[in-house]
Amino acid sequence: MKRRPEAEKDNSERWMLSYLDFITLLFVFFVLLYSMSNVDAEKYEALAKSMNSALAGDKQSLESGQQGSPEEMLAGLTTTSDGLTVDENGNVVEEDLLDVVNLVNTLIAEKGLQNQVTVNMGDIGVWITFKDYVLFDSGSTAIKPETIGTLTELGGILKTVDNYVRIEGYTDNVPINNNIYNNNWDLSVMRASEVLDLIVTSSGFPPEKISAIGYGEYRPIATNDTDEGRSKNRRVDIVILRTDYNATEEIH
Repeated sequence: MKRRPEAEKDNSERWMLSYLDFITLLFVFFVLLYSMSNVDAEKYEALAKSMNSALAGDKQSLESGQQGSPEEMLAGLTTTSDGLTVDENGNVVEEDLLDVVNLVNTLIAEKGLQNQVTVNMGDIGVWITFKDYVLFDSGSTAIKPETIGTLTELGGILKTVDNYVRIEGYTDNVPINNNIYNNNWDLSVMRASEVLDLIVTSSGFPPEKISAIGYGEYRPIATNDTDEGRSKNRRVDIVILRTDYNATEEIH
């Protein structure tokens, strides 16, 4: 008597096991990618912003920033449902920086420097801009004695926040005419360095949180074809960076 052949088992759903294994491995793979991409996300974002502003010479941020009194700046700010203050571009404005703006404007008014010193709030922080003749004689890097007290008090204000600070020197495009500096670049660097040194030594500002840089004639904010434009370009900016840029400043 012949044995009946055994009925074959239905294996039509075996592919599901392989499919589920594949989906599981794919899920793990993407979880790993996501985790790796978020390790230094804030640092990379800050670096990208800093590179962008550096390549643009901060000009775009300065021109698009809010300028004037604290009241005028506040007019362009709103509060989100989370209680955050944001500007017209959606950037979160730090309360500490708003306090600094108020204190600096008060100091400027007390010194009678409203027409020589301006305060701007932009995408990367707060600019305090000194016209060059307020701080220096023409072609000189020696800070005028009558301005030393103002810079010392300003350094005390800067110490109240945990933000990095940049001192930036600028000139117009008229060639320098003395035997001390080779060009406007040298002059702008030395002026920025002198302001930095005074703020650190006179007010005790942490030296690791401040830097100096000179752009010479190469980052103008106005035309160099007129006396008025050249006057605007000859300046020293004290830039208080938003804390978003702490990671960038701390990169070694």
